[in-house]
Amino acid sequence: MAHLNDDKRGQIILIAALALAVTFIGLALVVNSAIYTQNLASRGEVAGSNDALEMRAMVEANIGQGIVAANRYNYSTQSALETSVRESVRTTSTQTERQRVTSGTLVNVTLAGSPTYGTRIAQTNTSLFESGEATPSANWMVRERVTRPGDGTNATRRFVINATQLPSSGSEFVVTTNGTGGNPKWMMRIWGDVGPSGTVNVEVDTPSGTQTCAVPIEEPYAHIDVTGGTVQGEPCLALQGGSFDGRFAHGVGDEYNITYESGDQIKGNYSMVVRDSTPANTLDTAPASPFSTTAVYNATVRYRYDTSNLRYEAKIRVAPGEPDAS
Repeated sequence: MAHLNDDKRGQIILIAALALAVTFIGLALVVNSAIYTQNLASRGEVAGSNDALEMRAMVEANIGQGIVAANRYNYSTQSALETSVRESVRTTSTQTERQRVTSGTLVNVTLAGSPTYGTRIAQTNTSLFESGEATPSANWMVRERVTRPGDGTNATRRFVINATQLPSSGSEFVVTTNGTGGNPKWMMRIWGDVGPSGTVNVEVDTPSGTQTCAVPIEEPYAHIDVTGGTVQGEPCLALQGGSFDGRFAHGVGDEYNITYESGDQIKGNYSMVVRDSTPANTLDTAPASPFSTTAVYNATVRYRYDTSNLRYEAKIRVAPGEPDAS
């Protein structure tokens, strides 16, 4: 029968202790890595976390531009739109990985399922903001029954107006979102003049009050980003949050109609994307103007960022131009 002397018994105990220590360290690293993956945004001290989050923002911006391009040029079918978005995601993934691979970083971006579809409503020629019917109307419904999704977002994004001619005070161009079911309405009035020494005025009514912003214009057109809350690229408090919340369609309930009034008093072009895939009956089909086409409202992508000591994975919802996108 073999016997162990005290020295050998001590060596075995020491080896076993070292093995356990290595195991515990390995488990700690795995646990810490999982924590970083789930809570990276709130753990700025993690090595490489800023790079991971900066790359995430870049990925979101690039894919957002890809969605905008798909809606503008590949609107024939949902299949064509999805193919265009998938190609944009692949290109973004390849380009970002090439930029980072020399530093030992792997980046991968993939589309998570199919995009959410909606409708793009646009007037691309420079004309009055009248309906596209055989007998154009200055007062007409642009979109009926826009329905907010369960996440509370307003269901209209990238609503932009470029006006080469503005109405005078007293004959303002009016955009209204009428809440259905007796809910209150949101109303925006636009007037002014363009060109040197010109001014564009935007006034917004909501259930919480009325506010106006006036912005000087030197250009031959007025640029109003209704959902983005800017005029000529400058913040317009009447269209933004704060104590007075003028965000588009704010406070009108979960369903609303979009209408134009005095569309014969303003000239230029406009575009918006709504989260509803049924074309409005009052609109013609492309390429007549105004027109409505199928569009991608938002898409979700899986983003993964790997280094030797950090793994970050996240799903990113991309809805370019949506003021309250998550």
